[in-house]
Amino acid sequence: MQVTNILKLGGSVITDKKKHYSVRYVEVYRIAQEISLAYNKCSKRIVIVHGGGSFGHITVTEHGGVEGLAALSQVVYFMRELNTVMVDALNAYGAPAIPVDTHAIFYRSCEGDLHCFCKPLEEAIEKGAVPVLYGDAIFSCRGVEVLSGDEIVWKLSTVLKPCKILFASDVDGVYDRPPNEAGARLLKVVKLSNLEAIEFGSQGRTDVTGEMRAKLLYGLKYWHGDIVEVLIFNGLKKGRIYNALCGRDIPGTRVIL
Repeated sequence: MQVTNILKLGGSVITDKKKHYSVRYVEVYRIAQEISLAYNKCSKRIVIVHGGGSFGHITVTEHGGVEGLAALSQVVYFMRELNTVMVDALNAYGAPAIPVDTHAIFYRSCEGDLHCFCKPLEEAIEKGAVPVLYGDAIFSCRGVEVLSGDEIVWKLSTVLKPCKILFASDVDGVYDRPPNEAGARLLKVVKLSNLEAIEFGSQGRTDVTGEMRAKLLYGLKYWHGDIVEVLIFNGLKKGRIYNALCGRDIPGTRVIL
């Protein structure tokens, strides 16, 4: 069976988290060009999930959460705006990208299980489309909640088998301590069974504290035998997204069980 590449674009890669609703257009266009090149040269099976960056996180914070329908409506509105920018850029460079509303296909049960009506997504990939999802507010048994792009990626891996999971972040990978601290060392391999050995703190320039740890903890929950590779790398470095999608060796952190 063909391998599906599930690519997560961190919100800090495509937006400026320090400015409200600010797209990093230069990066978006470069990334779209790299993805489109990979699609046309080496990988027809690509799913993209992007984070909220200065669109989603700010909106949730301003509303004090997503419990009400007004907050839900605003989060969906602004995340669709960001999603449209990404989809338009991909199509402009030749990748047949289509927007997929996360809140329309995901639901959280009372037991905490995340459910996905993924059949349309699977059909889109089979027909050569590049679905683009995003971190979003979704309905759950208890009301409305935020669903992170990271959890979406791991959940999709249980459906789109076999797959590679590629996390494009704003840093080179996982460090043994916050990367801005003296002596911080990039880890080439991280074992999910040994996360307690890593002093996480804030791993990215614009990450909230604990974001990298949460990204890996989802791996413990969703890991399965059809995951070919999990790689965390710097999506701001030119050429790395293209090379990752094409299976070439790049600097980063490989995640194993």
